[in-house]
Order: sequence, then structure tokens, then C-alpha cells
Amino acid sequence: MKRRVFVILALLAMGLMLVSPAAAESPEPDPHTLVGDGDGLAMLFGKGNIKLSGHGILWVKAEEGARVEVTGYGEKEVFPDGWQQYVGFHGTAHIVGRRLRVIVAGVDIHLKATGRGRVLLWGHGTHQQADTSGFWSTSGLGTSIALSEPTSR
Repeated sequence: MKRRVFVILALLAMGLMLVSPAAAESPEPDPHTLVGDGDGLAMLFGKGNIKLSGHGILWVKAEEGARVEVTGYGEKEVFPDGWQQYVGFHGTAHIVGRRLRVIVAGVDIHLKATGRGRVLLWGHGTHQQADTSGFWSTSGLGTSIALSEPTSR
């Protein structure tokens, strides 16, 4: 059953890779930081700083010069189009850069993203951004959240 769920989540992630912009990270909850915990699928697109942990499959595609640090267990494969896949991901990832595409499908997902872009959450869990909180959804494409960087005054 778990294998079937992971296959379904992986197929959903592959189909949604064409969706545009999104996400990143920061130490304190503010309007520019999203914190999420749950089981399912988390997709982050944009520029910024992303920290995440969990158990499942992780995909990362970033512009040249981005910092991608992944620790823990899993098998890494790099594809010709620039996608990095970590099957059996059981650990942490810290990704900083522009034009980021980060997808994690699995359980016990914890993420913190700060930057500019979009986050899509599908599954069961919670998310918080400043004083706003909510739940991950399994209807349609799930829960979509926009992130924006502070503007200079």
C-alpha cells in the first residue's frame, strides 16, 4: 500500500513539474516565510532559501550557482536536463538559489521556505505563514501558497 501511495505521489509530482514559479526559508515566521509539516507532496518553485527534511523521494532542479546540500540516506541520480533525484530520501536538504524547483513526496515532511515564489502542498498536514495557518489539501492540486520577499522602502 505504501509503495502504491509513493508511486501515485511521484506521478502527480512529475505531472506538476511544468507548473511555474515558487519558494524558500527563514528562522522566524513572517509573511515571507512558510513553515509546513505533513505527509504527501510539497512542491516549491522560485528563488530563496529552502530547508526540508522527510522520508520519501526528493527532486531538485536549480540554476547554476545554486547551493544544494542533501544529507542522509538515499540514492542520487542526476538527469541530463538538470534534475537531481534522491530515491529513498531519508534526511535533510538545504537549497539556496534562483529558479529553484524542489519537490518532495513522502512522509514526515518538515519544510521552511523564505523567498519569492509558489508552494503547492498536497496531502495531510499543516502550514503557517506569519499569523496565518492552514491545512494541506487533497482536493484538486492541493493548497497553493504565494511567497514574496520584503520590499525595500
